[in-house]
Amino acid sequence: MRFGTKKQKAAAKKGLYKKRLFFILIFILFLIVLFIGTRYVRSFQDLQNKSDWAKDLRGASQSAGTNYLLYGLIENNGEAVIEEMFFLNYPPEESSCNIVFIPGKTLMHRLEKNVESTETSSEGETSEPEDTVSAEEVSEGEAILPVYTPSHFYNEGGGELLVKQVSYFLNVPIHHFIEINYNGISRLVDHMGGISYQGYNLKGQDYLDYFLRSDEDEEPLERALRRVETIGNFIEFLGEKKGLFSVFSLVREASPYLDTDFSWKELQDFYTDLNPLFDPQSMIVELPGSWRDFDGELYFEPYQSQIASMMGNLGKDFILPRELITVEVLNGSGVAGIAARVGQMLEDEGFQVVKIDNADNFDYQRSHVISRLDDIEPAREVAVLISGAEFFKEPLAEHPAMVTVIIGKNFSL
Repeated sequence: MRFGTKKQKAAAKKGLYKKRLFFILIFILFLIVLFIGTRYVRSFQDLQNKSDWAKDLRGASQSAGTNYLLYGLIENNGEAVIEEMFFLNYPPEESSCNIVFIPGKTLMHRLEKNVESTETSSEGETSEPEDTVSAEEVSEGEAILPVYTPSHFYNEGGGELLVKQVSYFLNVPIHHFIEINYNGISRLVDHMGGISYQGYNLKGQDYLDYFLRSDEDEEPLERALRRVETIGNFIEFLGEKKGLFSVFSLVREASPYLDTDFSWKELQDFYTDLNPLFDPQSMIVELPGSWRDFDGELYFEPYQSQIASMMGNLGKDFILPRELITVEVLNGSGVAGIAARVGQMLEDEGFQVVKIDNADNFDYQRSHVISRLDDIEPAREVAVLISGAEFFKEPLAEHPAMVTVIIGKNFSL
């Protein structure tokens, strides 16, 4: 047997040292990745609310579709203000989505612990336990219940109480929720080093002030949709930041400002289902009700009977009740009084007639039913009552009616 020279032994020893050093470096790198990965995985996990009440939401009946509650809030000096809420219903066999806007200052009757929530039968009809106080009883004064805003509920019991009370208020189950704390927008903008807007690089608080602004001529729904569009653009802006650690870092920064029963993977998948909310042509139904002044501050007073009618349509591809469909009736035939008679007929059928007038001429040979919305379902509801009418879709922004009916010479009551 031959032994190597000293030079050969030294080379072998040096090679062994390199291998050991490489192994040590790999091991250290592994520990670093494990440490960082554990932190960021925890950040992803922190996005999901794993409380029993959040888990229990999924157990409610989904025979009338799956219902989601999305709401945004702002915190100031420890007090939270619910700015706006959106209720989404995805029918079980429809690709469409029903969206209802709920103002943040909606007045809601509080249902106490001894009042059980409604149950949904397998056929999709709602039934109430004997000790439940119905909306009709409240509206008729047979039961006296305190009135609160969503902000009151949230400040008292957080998302759990808010989701429960909104479910009681709408008289339908809520299966999933997403809470967005708008204060996080400022934090994320600063974390990304600012955001470019109209040639300026805005810091977090400046961008948040722009986001929360309330224009005098802006209706609550318009303001809410502007904020939805801004959030959509903001998410796209964040998505432009590439790199694994950049994503992890964003999740870590965002997790304290987002609460949901979704896992991060479910939330990612659900975001693609939110396209109707970000689409300006989608029909978003405003909660039935009116604004009232209470001691110099405006609050939204809901119409319980119309809400009950609307919620009773869940599971269908169109939930708007007839009393919320606005119609204008125009005389295009020249027959005296025909528009008023048709208007009365439509009111008797439950529609809201907002205008009766003459058309631009009296030479319409056939009646027209014209949808002033991109969603044609309201006009379709009217068209079935106007015999021999031609159906058109001519959307007009800010038009006073959802549907225009022009009475032609072929029409007869």
